[in-house]
Amino acid sequence: MISIKKNVKFRQEFSGVFLFVIPQHLCCRSQAIFLLCVAFLLITFDELGAADRIWLEPAPRTVAEGDWFPRNIEVLSGRVVALDAEQFRVVRDGQVAETVTSAARVLWIEPDQVSDLEREMINRFKQGDYAESLSGLPDALKNRPPVWRQQWLTMLSANSAWKVGRPTIALELVGQLDRRPLPAMVLAWLPIAWENRAQPAAVVQSAKQRVQDSSAAVRLVAASWLLSSADRNQGLQIINELVEDPGTSKAISQLAKILSWRVIPPPQVGSLRTTWEKQIDALPLAVQTGPTRLLMDKLRASGRAEEAKRLQLSLELTPVYGLKQVVPVRANQ
Repeated sequence: MISIKKNVKFRQEFSGVFLFVIPQHLCCRSQAIFLLCVAFLLITFDELGAADRIWLEPAPRTVAEGDWFPRNIEVLSGRVVALDAEQFRVVRDGQVAETVTSAARVLWIEPDQVSDLEREMINRFKQGDYAESLSGLPDALKNRPPVWRQQWLTMLSANSAWKVGRPTIALELVGQLDRRPLPAMVLAWLPIAWENRAQPAAVVQSAKQRVQDSSAAVRLVAASWLLSSADRNQGLQIINELVEDPGTSKAISQLAKILSWRVIPPPQVGSLRTTWEKQIDALPLAVQTGPTRLLMDKLRASGRAEEAKRLQLSLELTPVYGLKQVVPVRANQ
Protein backbone atom coordinates (compact mmCIF):
# COMPACT_ATOMS: atom_id res chain seq x y z
CA MET A 1 0.00 0.00 0.00
CA ILE A 2 1.56 3.28 -1.06
CA SER A 3 0.38 6.62 0.25
CA ILE A 4 0.59 9.37 -2.37
CA LYS A 5 0.25 13.03 -1.48
CA LYS A 6 -1.71 15.01 -4.06
CA ASN A 7 -1.00 13.87 -7.62
CA VAL A 8 2.58 12.71 -7.24
CA LYS A 9 2.94 9.15 -8.48
CA PHE A 10 5.50 6.59 -7.43
CA ARG A 11 6.55 4.40 -10.34
CA GLN A 12 9.17 1.76 -10.87
CA GLU A 13 10.81 3.95 -13.51
CA PHE A 14 11.06 7.62 -12.61
CA SER A 15 10.67 9.93 -15.59
CA GLY A 16 13.59 12.11 -14.51
CA VAL A 17 17.23 11.29 -13.91
CA PHE A 18 17.93 9.83 -10.50
CA LEU A 19 21.33 9.10 -9.06
CA PHE A 20 20.83 6.03 -6.98
CA VAL A 21 18.24 3.38 -6.20
CA ILE A 22 18.39 0.31 -4.01
CA PRO A 23 16.11 -2.43 -2.70
CA GLN A 24 14.42 -1.67 0.60
CA HIS A 25 15.28 -3.52 3.80
CA LEU A 26 12.29 -5.85 3.30
CA CYS A 27 14.43 -8.33 1.43
CA CYS A 28 16.30 -9.53 4.49
CA ARG A 29 13.53 -9.98 7.02
CA SER A 30 11.83 -13.20 8.00
CA GLN A 31 9.00 -14.25 5.71
CA ALA A 32 6.34 -12.95 8.09
CA ILE A 33 7.90 -9.51 8.45
CA PHE A 34 8.58 -9.43 4.73
CA LEU A 35 4.91 -10.03 3.92
CA LEU A 36 3.82 -7.41 6.42
CA CYS A 37 6.21 -4.88 4.92
CA VAL A 38 5.01 -5.58 1.39
CA ALA A 39 1.41 -5.28 2.49
CA PHE A 40 1.77 -2.14 4.57
CA LEU A 41 4.73 -0.23 3.10
CA LEU A 42 3.94 3.47 3.34
CA ILE A 43 5.92 6.05 1.44
CA THR A 44 4.88 9.58 2.32
CA PHE A 45 5.87 12.28 -0.12
CA ASP A 46 6.59 15.91 0.64
CA GLU A 47 5.10 18.14 -1.99
CA LEU A 48 7.66 17.93 -4.79
CA GLY A 49 8.32 20.93 -6.96
CA ALA A 50 11.29 22.20 -8.93
CA ALA A 51 13.89 21.01 -6.47
CA ASP A 52 16.16 18.08 -5.75
CA ARG A 53 14.29 15.00 -4.60
CA ILE A 54 15.83 12.97 -1.81
CA TRP A 55 14.93 9.56 -0.42
CA LEU A 56 16.17 8.79 3.10
CA GLU A 57 16.32 5.56 5.06
CA PRO A 58 13.86 5.69 7.98
CA ALA A 59 15.31 7.22 11.11
CA PRO A 60 16.45 4.74 13.79
CA ARG A 61 13.65 3.42 15.97
CA THR A 62 13.22 4.45 19.55
CA VAL A 63 12.70 1.81 22.23
CA ALA A 64 9.09 2.93 22.64
CA GLU A 65 8.31 2.44 18.94
CA GLY A 66 9.21 -1.25 18.83
CA ASP A 67 9.78 -2.99 15.51
CA TRP A 68 6.39 -4.44 14.55
CA PHE A 69 5.34 -1.96 11.85
CA PRO A 70 7.59 -0.83 9.02
CA ARG A 71 8.85 2.73 9.15
CA ASN A 72 8.28 5.22 6.38
CA ILE A 73 10.97 5.99 3.86
CA GLU A 74 11.33 9.74 4.09
CA VAL A 75 10.96 11.51 0.76
CA LEU A 76 11.58 15.22 0.64
CA SER A 77 12.39 18.04 -1.74
CA GLY A 78 14.88 20.85 -1.36
CA ARG A 79 18.40 21.87 -2.31
CA VAL A 80 21.25 19.46 -1.64
CA VAL A 81 24.12 21.39 -0.06
CA ALA A 82 26.65 18.59 0.41
CA LEU A 83 27.00 14.85 0.80
CA ASP A 84 30.14 13.17 2.09
CA ALA A 85 30.93 9.96 3.94
CA GLU A 86 29.57 11.29 7.24
CA GLN A 87 26.96 13.98 6.70
CA PHE A 88 24.16 14.89 4.34
CA ARG A 89 23.22 18.57 4.33
CA VAL A 90 20.09 19.86 2.65
CA VAL A 91 17.88 22.95 2.74
CA ARG A 92 14.32 21.69 2.60
CA ASP A 93 11.67 23.47 0.58
CA GLY A 94 10.20 26.35 2.54
CA GLN A 95 13.11 26.51 4.95
CA VAL A 96 16.23 28.63 5.20
CA ALA A 97 18.39 26.69 7.64
CA GLU A 98 20.22 23.51 6.64
CA THR A 99 19.10 20.13 7.90
CA VAL A 100 21.97 17.77 8.70
CA THR A 101 21.59 14.01 8.88
CA SER A 102 23.74 10.90 8.55
CA ALA A 103 25.03 10.27 5.04
CA ALA A 104 24.28 6.56 5.51
CA ARG A 105 20.56 7.36 5.38
CA VAL A 106 20.66 8.66 1.81
CA LEU A 107 19.08 6.08 -0.49
CA TRP A 108 18.95 7.99 -3.74
CA ILE A 109 18.75 11.50 -5.11
CA GLU A 110 17.03 12.88 -8.17
CA PRO A 111 18.65 16.27 -8.82
CA ASP A 112 16.69 19.13 -10.29
CA GLN A 113 19.58 20.44 -12.37
CA VAL A 114 21.43 17.86 -14.46
CA SER A 115 23.51 18.57 -17.55
CA ASP A 116 22.58 16.95 -20.84
CA LEU A 117 25.91 15.11 -20.72
CA GLU A 118 25.11 13.54 -17.35
CA ARG A 119 21.61 12.67 -18.46
CA GLU A 120 22.88 10.97 -21.61
CA MET A 121 25.55 9.09 -19.68
CA ILE A 122 23.07 7.72 -17.15
CA ASN A 123 20.49 6.84 -19.80
CA ARG A 124 23.13 4.97 -21.79
CA PHE A 125 23.97 2.94 -18.70
CA LYS A 126 20.32 2.13 -18.05
CA GLN A 127 19.97 0.95 -21.66
CA GLY A 128 23.00 -1.32 -21.36
CA ASP A 129 25.17 0.82 -23.65
CA TYR A 130 28.06 0.67 -21.22
CA ALA A 131 30.87 1.63 -23.61
CA GLU A 132 28.99 4.78 -24.64
CA SER A 133 28.19 5.58 -21.01
CA LEU A 134 31.85 5.20 -20.03
CA SER A 135 33.05 7.44 -22.85
CA GLY A 136 30.84 10.26 -21.57
CA LEU A 137 32.53 10.53 -18.16
CA PRO A 138 35.34 13.01 -19.02
CA ASP A 139 32.98 15.51 -20.62
CA ALA A 140 30.40 15.13 -17.85
CA LEU A 141 33.03 15.89 -15.21
CA LYS A 142 34.28 18.96 -17.11
CA ASN A 143 31.03 20.67 -16.12
CA ARG A 144 32.16 20.37 -12.48
CA PRO A 145 29.03 18.89 -10.91
CA PRO A 146 29.01 18.72 -7.09
CA VAL A 147 31.62 16.38 -5.61
CA TRP A 148 29.09 13.77 -4.53
CA ARG A 149 27.74 13.57 -8.09
CA GLN A 150 31.26 13.36 -9.51
CA GLN A 151 31.88 10.42 -7.19
CA TRP A 152 28.68 8.65 -8.16
CA LEU A 153 29.19 9.18 -11.89
CA THR A 154 32.76 7.89 -11.61
CA MET A 155 31.64 4.76 -9.76
CA LEU A 156 28.94 4.24 -12.38
CA SER A 157 31.71 4.39 -14.99
CA ALA A 158 33.76 1.84 -13.05
CA ASN A 159 30.83 -0.54 -13.45
CA SER A 160 30.59 0.26 -17.15
CA ALA A 161 34.30 -0.42 -17.62
CA TRP A 162 34.00 -3.78 -15.87
CA LYS A 163 30.96 -4.76 -17.96
CA VAL A 164 32.65 -3.96 -21.30
CA GLY A 165 35.87 -5.81 -20.52
CA ARG A 166 38.04 -2.88 -19.47
CA PRO A 167 38.80 -3.97 -15.89
CA THR A 168 42.04 -1.98 -15.66
CA ILE A 169 40.05 1.23 -16.06
CA ALA A 170 37.45 0.02 -13.58
CA LEU A 171 40.05 -0.58 -10.87
CA GLU A 172 41.82 2.70 -11.63
CA LEU A 173 38.58 4.63 -11.16
CA VAL A 174 37.86 2.82 -7.90
CA GLY A 175 41.37 3.63 -6.68
CA GLN A 176 40.96 7.30 -7.50
CA LEU A 177 37.67 7.46 -5.61
CA ASP A 178 39.05 5.63 -2.58
CA ARG A 179 41.46 8.47 -1.84
CA ARG A 180 38.77 9.96 0.35
CA PRO A 181 35.95 8.37 2.39
CA LEU A 182 32.83 7.79 0.29
CA PRO A 183 29.10 8.00 1.06
CA ALA A 184 27.22 4.71 1.25
CA MET A 185 25.31 5.74 -1.87
CA VAL A 186 28.60 5.66 -3.80
CA LEU A 187 30.11 2.59 -2.12
CA ALA A 188 27.04 0.63 -3.14
CA TRP A 189 28.21 0.91 -6.74
CA LEU A 190 31.62 -0.70 -6.28
CA PRO A 191 32.00 -3.13 -9.23
CA ILE A 192 32.06 -6.16 -6.94
CA ALA A 193 31.26 -9.60 -8.36
CA TRP A 194 28.63 -10.60 -5.82
CA GLU A 195 27.54 -13.75 -7.64
CA ASN A 196 29.45 -16.95 -8.42
CA ARG A 197 30.01 -16.47 -12.13
CA ALA A 198 33.28 -16.94 -13.97
CA GLN A 199 35.09 -13.75 -14.89
CA PRO A 200 36.87 -13.26 -18.25
CA ALA A 201 40.61 -13.88 -18.32
CA ALA A 202 41.31 -10.17 -18.74
CA VAL A 203 39.34 -9.38 -15.59
CA VAL A 204 41.21 -12.01 -13.57
CA GLN A 205 44.56 -10.76 -14.88
CA SER A 206 43.75 -7.17 -13.93
CA ALA A 207 42.69 -8.30 -10.47
CA LYS A 208 45.97 -10.17 -9.92
CA GLN A 209 47.91 -7.03 -10.78
CA ARG A 210 46.17 -5.01 -8.04
CA VAL A 211 46.02 -7.50 -5.15
CA GLN A 212 48.54 -5.46 -3.15
CA ASP A 213 47.07 -2.08 -3.99
CA SER A 214 47.11 0.60 -1.31
CA SER A 215 43.36 1.05 -1.77
CA ALA A 216 41.23 -1.32 0.30
CA ALA A 217 38.32 -0.80 -2.10
CA VAL A 218 40.49 -1.88 -5.05
CA ARG A 219 41.63 -4.98 -3.19
CA LEU A 220 38.03 -5.83 -2.30
CA VAL A 221 36.88 -5.56 -5.91
CA ALA A 222 39.91 -7.50 -7.16
CA ALA A 223 39.29 -10.26 -4.61
CA SER A 224 35.68 -10.59 -5.73
CA TRP A 225 36.85 -11.11 -9.31
CA LEU A 226 39.33 -13.79 -8.23
CA LEU A 227 36.80 -15.89 -6.32
CA SER A 228 35.48 -17.48 -9.53
CA SER A 229 38.93 -18.22 -10.91
CA ALA A 230 41.79 -20.63 -10.32
CA ASP A 231 43.13 -17.98 -7.92
CA ARG A 232 40.15 -18.33 -5.60
CA ASN A 233 42.30 -18.93 -2.53
CA GLN A 234 44.22 -15.72 -3.16
CA GLY A 235 40.94 -13.83 -3.39
CA LEU A 236 39.74 -15.33 -0.12
CA GLN A 237 43.04 -14.45 1.56
CA ILE A 238 42.63 -10.81 0.54
CA ILE A 239 39.08 -10.80 1.88
CA ASN A 240 40.18 -12.24 5.23
CA GLU A 241 42.96 -9.66 5.48
CA LEU A 242 40.47 -6.85 4.89
CA VAL A 243 38.19 -8.20 7.60
CA GLU A 244 40.97 -8.65 10.16
CA ASP A 245 42.97 -5.48 9.46
CA PRO A 246 41.98 -2.83 12.07
CA GLY A 247 42.98 -0.18 9.55
CA THR A 248 40.21 -1.21 7.14
CA SER A 249 37.18 1.06 7.21
CA LYS A 250 34.05 -0.37 8.79
CA ALA A 251 32.16 -0.23 5.49
CA ILE A 252 34.80 -2.15 3.50
CA SER A 253 35.27 -4.65 6.33
CA GLN A 254 31.53 -5.37 6.45
CA LEU A 255 31.32 -5.85 2.69
CA ALA A 256 34.41 -8.09 2.72
CA LYS A 257 32.92 -10.29 5.43
CA ILE A 258 29.73 -10.72 3.43
CA LEU A 259 31.68 -11.37 0.23
CA SER A 260 33.37 -14.31 1.97
CA TRP A 261 30.02 -16.09 1.94
CA ARG A 262 30.58 -16.85 -1.71
CA VAL A 263 32.90 -19.74 -0.82
CA ILE A 264 30.53 -21.36 1.71
CA PRO A 265 29.43 -24.83 0.48
CA PRO A 266 25.72 -25.08 -0.49
CA PRO A 267 24.80 -27.59 2.28
CA GLN A 268 25.68 -24.98 4.93
CA VAL A 269 23.58 -22.18 3.47
CA GLY A 270 20.31 -23.23 5.05
CA SER A 271 21.61 -23.08 8.61
CA LEU A 272 23.36 -19.76 7.99
CA ARG A 273 20.59 -17.93 6.15
CA THR A 274 19.01 -16.29 9.21
CA THR A 275 22.38 -15.09 10.50
CA TRP A 276 23.29 -13.75 7.07
CA GLU A 277 20.01 -11.86 6.80
CA LYS A 278 20.67 -10.18 10.14
CA GLN A 279 24.13 -9.11 8.98
CA ILE A 280 22.69 -7.63 5.78
CA ASP A 281 20.02 -5.83 7.80
CA ALA A 282 22.78 -4.25 9.90
CA LEU A 283 24.13 -2.49 6.80
CA PRO A 284 22.83 0.89 5.64
CA LEU A 285 19.97 0.30 3.20
CA ALA A 286 22.03 1.97 0.50
CA VAL A 287 24.52 -0.90 0.33
CA GLN A 288 22.19 -3.88 0.75
CA THR A 289 21.60 -4.58 -2.96
CA GLY A 290 24.82 -6.48 -3.67
CA PRO A 291 24.77 -8.56 -0.49
CA THR A 292 21.13 -9.43 -1.13
CA ARG A 293 22.00 -10.62 -4.61
CA LEU A 294 24.79 -12.73 -3.13
CA LEU A 295 22.37 -14.34 -0.69
CA MET A 296 19.87 -14.94 -3.48
CA ASP A 297 22.57 -16.63 -5.56
CA LYS A 298 23.61 -18.86 -2.64
CA LEU A 299 20.02 -19.87 -1.95
CA ARG A 300 19.54 -20.86 -5.56
CA ALA A 301 22.73 -22.92 -5.55
CA SER A 302 21.58 -24.74 -2.39
CA GLY A 303 18.23 -25.70 -3.90
CA ARG A 304 16.17 -23.07 -2.05
CA ALA A 305 14.58 -21.52 -5.10
CA GLU A 306 11.42 -20.33 -3.34
CA GLU A 307 13.40 -18.41 -0.72
CA ALA A 308 15.58 -16.92 -3.44
CA LYS A 309 12.50 -15.91 -5.40
CA ARG A 310 11.19 -13.90 -2.44
CA LEU A 311 14.45 -11.97 -2.38
CA GLN A 312 14.22 -11.23 -6.10
CA LEU A 313 10.67 -9.97 -5.69
CA SER A 314 11.87 -7.64 -2.95
CA LEU A 315 14.55 -6.30 -5.30
CA GLU A 316 11.91 -5.62 -7.92
CA LEU A 317 9.96 -3.41 -5.51
CA THR A 318 12.28 -0.55 -6.36
CA PRO A 319 13.71 0.64 -9.70
CA VAL A 320 17.21 -0.79 -9.41
CA TYR A 321 19.86 0.11 -11.97
CA GLY A 322 21.22 -3.08 -13.48
CA LEU A 323 18.35 -5.19 -12.14
CA LYS A 324 18.04 -6.88 -15.52
CA GLN A 325 21.44 -8.42 -14.82
CA VAL A 326 19.88 -10.50 -12.03
CA VAL A 327 19.24 -14.05 -13.21
CA PRO A 328 15.50 -14.84 -12.94
CA VAL A 329 14.62 -17.32 -10.24
CA ARG A 330 11.95 -19.93 -10.96
CA ALA A 331 10.29 -22.22 -8.52
CA ASN A 332 11.03 -25.31 -10.60
CA GLN A 333 14.79 -24.71 -10.69
